[in-house]
Amino acid sequence: MLSSEVCHLLSYWRSLGGGKAIPERTALDLRKLTNLLPWMFILEMGEDGSLRYRLAGSSLEAAVGRGMAGRTYGEIFSNREQAGLMAELYAVALVQSCGVLRTGALAFDKNETFEMEVLALPFTEPRAMGGTILVGVVRPFEFDNQGFTDRWGEFQHDLSEILVVPSPRVMLNCQLSPRVQAALERLDITIRAVDVDKVLEIERKGGVPGLMGVPSIELDGLGSDQTQCLN
Repeated sequence: MLSSEVCHLLSYWRSLGGGKAIPERTALDLRKLTNLLPWMFILEMGEDGSLRYRLAGSSLEAAVGRGMAGRTYGEIFSNREQAGLMAELYAVALVQSCGVLRTGALAFDKNETFEMEVLALPFTEPRAMGGTILVGVVRPFEFDNQGFTDRWGEFQHDLSEILVVPSPRVMLNCQLSPRVQAALERLDITIRAVDVDKVLEIERKGGVPGLMGVPSIELDGLGSDQTQCLN
């Protein structure tokens, strides 16, 4: 099951109408997410088409060892293939205005590996490129960077799952480039959709992180109200 932090943001987004409609950025009340703020981020499309951080929480910046606002997503990771893969997936998610959840492993070096969960959810914002931003949270992890040592470009992340969070809009493989489709095939990853209702039901009943996989369904199993939203 997912971490409580990821479930908290997912539940809050759903309370704003997410899943039936895309919430407006003005509806986002960060006072209700205070325990998540150090691990939150906002991604947006830059004028040049690149994926950039608008802002990032204090814990994320402390782990990286530098400010992240204005930096491109791909700059932070040493695994350029997977960084490029995720950058394109996030870009398609911005165009489609749907959410993305990814799981796997995060490492600074071979001696520091952590379980990774990253959730990014869409909010409408007229002044943003394309009218959508992604507001996300990273599952908290321990790090030792008291000296604020610059670790930019040293992160390694290994993907195990990529799941779409219907907004109700989703994305399908046919909307991805051949390069990304080939990378997903090499990684043996099939994109599925998060069963949001099931995830939140398990969370309400006290589901324990790590004991269960993420409830999901095949994209073909989505209702017609979601598949009709595809471009």
